[in-house]
Amino acid sequence: MASENTVIRVKQGRLRGTAEKTSYGDEYLAFRGIPYAKPPLGPLRFKDPEPVEPWTDVRDATEYSDISAQNNILSHQLRGSDDCLYLNVYKPITHQASRMSVMVWIHGGAFVHGSGDDEFYGPEYFMRKDIVLVAINYRLGVLGFLNLEHEVAAGNQGLKDQVMALKWVRENISSFGGDPNNVTIFGESAGAASVHYLTISPLSQGLFDKAIIQSGVAVNPWASIIKEPSKYAFQLAAKLGESSTDPETVVEFLRTIDVQKLVATEVKLLTPQERYVLFSSFGPGIDAKSPNPFMPQHPMKMSEAGVKVPLLIAVGTSCGSAEAIRNVNENFELVIPEQTKAYLKKEGISSSDLKRLYFGNEPIGEKTMQKYADYFSDMMFIQGIHHVVNIQMKNSIHPTYLYQFSYESSESLVRMAFNFTLPGTAHAEDLQYLFYSKLAKSVGIKEYEVGSENFRVMEYFIQMWTDFAKTGNPTPKTTELIPTIWQPMTEGNEYIYLNINKTLRMESSSKEEQRHNWKKIKNKL
Repeated sequence: MASENTVIRVKQGRLRGTAEKTSYGDEYLAFRGIPYAKPPLGPLRFKDPEPVEPWTDVRDATEYSDISAQNNILSHQLRGSDDCLYLNVYKPITHQASRMSVMVWIHGGAFVHGSGDDEFYGPEYFMRKDIVLVAINYRLGVLGFLNLEHEVAAGNQGLKDQVMALKWVRENISSFGGDPNNVTIFGESAGAASVHYLTISPLSQGLFDKAIIQSGVAVNPWASIIKEPSKYAFQLAAKLGESSTDPETVVEFLRTIDVQKLVATEVKLLTPQERYVLFSSFGPGIDAKSPNPFMPQHPMKMSEAGVKVPLLIAVGTSCGSAEAIRNVNENFELVIPEQTKAYLKKEGISSSDLKRLYFGNEPIGEKTMQKYADYFSDMMFIQGIHHVVNIQMKNSIHPTYLYQFSYESSESLVRMAFNFTLPGTAHAEDLQYLFYSKLAKSVGIKEYEVGSENFRVMEYFIQMWTDFAKTGNPTPKTTELIPTIWQPMTEGNEYIYLNINKTLRMESSSKEEQRHNWKKIKNKL
């Protein structure tokens, strides 16, 4: 192990990290559980984050911090706390350059699950390159998104946490050998929607230089709660014993509730009907009542100006987990979110038209699982993603690179964890080629063997993602590993994208022929 000094100084004080080594022999320093904001405890619960206070001794940064209170997505056990505003920094020793590009990872989990630690996001694969990796926590669920439509708690606290973390990176990352003027934000699912939110919010401009959006955007129906977000706050307070609808009374009351009890009650708020299309009762939204709004208008409106930095974005994601439920066949309205209903009404499309487009005259059930997954993927993800891509086609002066991930592996962590059975790649399946997780280790998936097919796919991702972070171009030159130039999108009637499979290939598809182009229904039926 290299005799590297594991103590570094940031603006707030000194940190002691740990020197580690990957199974490939790459050495790196890990600094875990670094506070980037004051712990949002007591009177600070539900408030915007405040700058972290300095410390005098050398702070131990060898262990992960606590994470935002949540109901574990796999075990369904309650865990975590209020005190969660920490980030982790990984700095390669073997591959150091003098000024390394910085990549800031924002985890997914429907804005109610997850963290920036190595349960899912171990840094080993990125440590093969000369980049500094940062992975952040932010407040989730009611802690991060309580919106009383009043300045006392106006929502989007969790997204403001992300802004605070990016400010910390800009101030401190040079201490780790990172370049504060070359920062790429990237994330998947709710993390991808977060990245999109950060590109369109007035609060985060100038804090990053490039963005990678992996399966999720701010305009997806699940990524915001627009209609009466305070309704859920009042319901939560009432369930816990406070029936007032005065925002100040409610927020004061909710500050007195034990955090585990808060989360345990929060997960019971959605009705069985709402659960079909909402993943949580608390999520991003309009915070115009805030003295310092993150999203002062509807995300659809804010997104119209486009993303103003080089962008890499996934054009498709499949929700292989979608389960066809008997009730849905009788009442298809259950699986149409409010936002989608408004769109259908504007276009003069009925819910029965929509159902017929995907299912014809077949009932929704076991035999039509794939068709249901197609509908669910289009409605929840792909339609919104294409909306963002179309804006980039028209408005962007920076390159936008599209990709589709279609590699199917027999060692799919997502399929094992969630028992996905449908063909094709599932939502979040690309993550295991970017990060090595403790979860993978626990089910016997080792770091990929050099020379294996999985190793090659991992190398594709790490090479192109880090090249994009360094230069704004994922394929600055052809190599033996990357023999294909990834062409940016051009304006026109075709989407051109890189298909990431066993090999890399540029492909195209017609804008008009997309399955989610519901306007064509009138002609088709």
